[in-house]
Amino acid sequence: MSALAGGFAADFPRYSCQQMFDLAVDIERYPDFIPWCRRARILTRAEGRLGVDNAYGAGPIEVAFRSQAVFTAPERLEITAADGPFRRFRLLWLFVPLADGGCRVRGDYAVEFRSALLQGVARMGAAEAERRMMATFRNRARRLYGS
Repeated sequence: MSALAGGFAADFPRYSCQQMFDLAVDIERYPDFIPWCRRARILTRAEGRLGVDNAYGAGPIEVAFRSQAVFTAPERLEITAADGPFRRFRLLWLFVPLADGGCRVRGDYAVEFRSALLQGVARMGAAEAERRMMATFRNRARRLYGS
């Protein structure tokens, strides 16, 4: 079974990279705006590192796992996991200043589930998940920082 890999990016000309980073690193708020996120609770905190208890799901299907978030503000946030349903999970957020102000938010991911069924479902829903992720970030930024 091969990993599902992809990426997405969007420009946020009205918001700074610090604002967008702050939005992304506010992991405990993910259930409020990240598609399919049901729980995101920080278990441990250290300099530039968070240990997180997560649950994602749709309908009756829910997967729980622990992840590590390693970050350098306001440039980078990397979330990884290798337990629960995952053989491997990696989501790298990059926050790059735009020449005329604002920020480009980019996400690159690689996911490999232990279950062929979950891997197949993830493949079918990847494009929609990418689209929804950027839309929810845009909406969250507007609510927090104004338009």
